[in-house]
Formats: sequence, C-alpha cells, structure tokens
Amino acid sequence: MTIKNLTTDLKKNKHLIYSFLASNYHLRCRDIILKGNVNCLIIYIDGITDKDCIEEHIIAPLLFKIDTKLGNISSLAYYISKRYISINSTEISKEVKHICERLKKGQTIVLFDNEDNAIICDTFKDSFRKVSDAKIEENIRGAKSAFVENIKINISMIQEKLINNNLRIEKYVFGKENNIEGALIYLEGVIDNKILTKLKSKLKSVKANYIPDTGMLMQYMEKHPYSVFPQYKTVEKPDKAVSDIIQGKAIIIIDGCSYAVTLPVVFIEFFQAFEDYSNKIVLANFDRFIRLLALIIILLASPLYLVLISYNIDLIPQDLIYIISESRKDIPLPPFIEILLMEIVIEFLREGGLRLPSMVGQTLSIVGGIILGQAAINSGFVSPTTLVVISVTVICTFLIPNYEMSLTIRLCRFFILILAQLLGLFGIMIGLFAIIAHLISLESLGVPYFSPLAPVRYNDLQDTLVRGRLKDIGRVPKSFRRRKRRN
Repeated sequence: MTIKNLTTDLKKNKHLIYSFLASNYHLRCRDIILKGNVNCLIIYIDGITDKDCIEEHIIAPLLFKIDTKLGNISSLAYYISKRYISINSTEISKEVKHICERLKKGQTIVLFDNEDNAIICDTFKDSFRKVSDAKIEENIRGAKSAFVENIKINISMIQEKLINNNLRIEKYVFGKENNIEGALIYLEGVIDNKILTKLKSKLKSVKANYIPDTGMLMQYMEKHPYSVFPQYKTVEKPDKAVSDIIQGKAIIIIDGCSYAVTLPVVFIEFFQAFEDYSNKIVLANFDRFIRLLALIIILLASPLYLVLISYNIDLIPQDLIYIISESRKDIPLPPFIEILLMEIVIEFLREGGLRLPSMVGQTLSIVGGIILGQAAINSGFVSPTTLVVISVTVICTFLIPNYEMSLTIRLCRFFILILAQLLGLFGIMIGLFAIIAHLISLESLGVPYFSPLAPVRYNDLQDTLVRGRLKDIGRVPKSFRRRKRRN
C-alpha cells in the first residue's frame, strides 16, 4: 500500500486530508496568516475537540506572540511546535493516513504553506462524557454510556469506538418547519450497495413538516406501515450501534433524539442481547433458550389456559382439574372475560408506570399489582390460578431485550386469545400460522424479515436461535450481503 505524504503546497495538503475524511461533515478549518505573510491552516473535528483549548493554546499564540520572521526557517513545523504552541502533547508527522487517524481521535492539525510536516496537537475534549447510563438497554458487561440529545456528541462517540477510514457520515436535514439535522452512518464497502441506494432514496423522499425524532422519521420510510412488527431497531448505546455498522447495517441519528435506529433488521435479532457475545457459548445459548421459552409463554399461556378450562378440560390431569375447579368456585365472570380484564388491568399498570416519574412508576407497578391482585381474589372476581397464569406471562415480557418487540408480542397475545375463545385449539393454531405467514411476507429494505429462517441462510444459522462459536459467525450476515433483486 502506497503511503501518501504531505507536500509543500498548502491547498494540496488540505485536499489530501479531505480526500480521507470527505464524508465527515464536522471537519472544521481555520485559515490564518502569520507574521511574514505565512499562510497557516488549522483543522479539527467539531464535537470531539476542545475549542477553548484551540483558541487559547494554538490560535492566540500564532497570531499574537510570534515576534520573528518565519520565512527563513527551514523546518517551520518543528520551530512553531517547540516555541509557540503551549499544549502539553504535540507531534510532527507528514503521513496523511496517520494525521487523519489522529483527527478522528480529537486531535488538531496545524499546516503551513511551503512545509511538508504537520503539527498534531492533543485537544481531545472529554467533557461530553458526562452522559447518563442506558435506561432501557441496561447491561452487565460492556460500556454503560448511552446516546444523548446532541448529534455531534453521538457521532463523536461512534467515531471514537469505530476508527475506520471507510466510515461514512452523510448529512441530512428533515422537517420543513424545524429543519432538524440528521446523519446516516455506515461502512463503505461493507454495506450492500442496493440496500444503501434504497435507504438514501427513502431518506431523500421524506417530506414532512416536523420531524422530532427517529421514530416519526421511520414511519415515513416503512414499506409496511400497518404491520405491528418493528421494521427498524432502536439503539440506545454506541457500542451496539458500532456492532450493527460492522455487520453491514446503517445507523440513522437525529439531533435532539437520544437513540439511533438500525436498518435493515431481521426478526430474530430482536431476541438477541449484546451480552450473548460476551458470555461463553453455553451460557449465551441458555439465555437465548430462556428468551425463546418466554416468547412461547407470552403468546400461548393465557390462550391455552382458556382453551383447556373451556373446551378441552379432559386434557388436564385429574389432580390439576380439582385444584382449578376449587379455585373457580363462585367466580361470576366467564374465563375469557376474566383473563381479558386482568390482561387489560396489567397493561393499565404498565402504561401508568411509564408515564410517571421513575420512582413513583416502580412503586405503582409493584404495589398496584399486589393490591389489585389480592383484592381481585378476595372479592371473588378472579381465580388464583388465572392470576398465576397472568403473572407468569407478565414476568416473561420482561425477558424480551427490545422494547418495541416486547410491545408487539404483548399485542399479539390478545389476537391469539380472541381466536382461542372463538375457535378453541384450532384458533390458536390459526393465530400462530397467521403471525408466521405475516413475518415471512415482511422485508426491511429488501432483506427478508424472517431471514435466515425463511428463506434459509445456512451460514447465518450459526447466530439465530442458538449462538455458535464466535470464529464461525460471519462478520457480515449473508442476509445483508449482495443478492439478486426480489421480484
């Protein structure tokens, strides 16, 4: 690989640096003229550099403290860095690639005309690290910091974790009224060109008066707006965003929004947690099995309980029949109404807890559930067995790693519950087949939503319901690679 070095032409040097960082629209340049009419160029990336430090320790000394003519000095970069720049850490380099890597880490570059060396000054700004921990995507291992409402800080956090020359950051403006700033982030050469072209086309076609966050933006881009399943994934943490970018996906960030979205997505990844790849293979697969079991319980526990006590009581063991019959004595409500009311009350408590302050919301959810459950049993409106089934279902909803998918699964269980009341066990089967058929029909930017299960991508099965060895898992899933266009 040919190493590109700086030249003695200031404009050409600027062009060389821009050619490496052309997609980074936060690149800032300051032209100044030093004593003796020497042209100087100061380059830095806005958001990850300390502007006050640049003004005080670089620009001010160069403009006001130089008292000698610079035209006759043979090595201007060495002379300026040793005599006038008052930053603790400086470095001299002429290699363009190294200079650009230092820029990405928050360093400031000082260039001079007729000089093929650059001064690299340590001006990294660490004040933006005053960010809170993740509130939704909490994890045991890995970084704790989450995205904030400042797009520059969010992009800087991604740049810090993904130092790659192929990282591309493209600027967009959304909303005719608020003109909110947005960014599309991806790895060139890794993301599928067809996916990237389709995504850019959708972003450019968005016409809305007001876009406050990525959730509203995605509704203008979704191909299946009436589907309850999320066709994008929200990301609250930079390390998860970087992981998705490396897998050939794109990240969309909007200023004022504290989370990013990932596109394209497939159904199975909503049930995969970031810790699955940090834990050993046996522990990771055990966690995934627990989540899969929780998904089955959420969808089928209440409908099966309803079918068994209403239509197929002969399938229940005799000892269990006696317990259930004793618990249902003097219950005035039919089983379906009883289950439905309890499910709705649980949703009331859950939604109410979200709308209140965190401490009050947690108290409401816990105390409210205990009081209402005990009161419902004592009053004779709900049987204890029904309450146990509903409680287990509610606990299982907490195991779904993604919040949007958790909402969707909770809604699907009402759909299956109604079919179970109407058609019994046959209704449950119809409901499950209808959900699977709907999942197979969906796609996200041309990627089959139920991939790699339908269509089957054998190479990607190493990271679906179970996780294989890390060295066997492909860097970019086959589902997101170049493929023939679907009709």
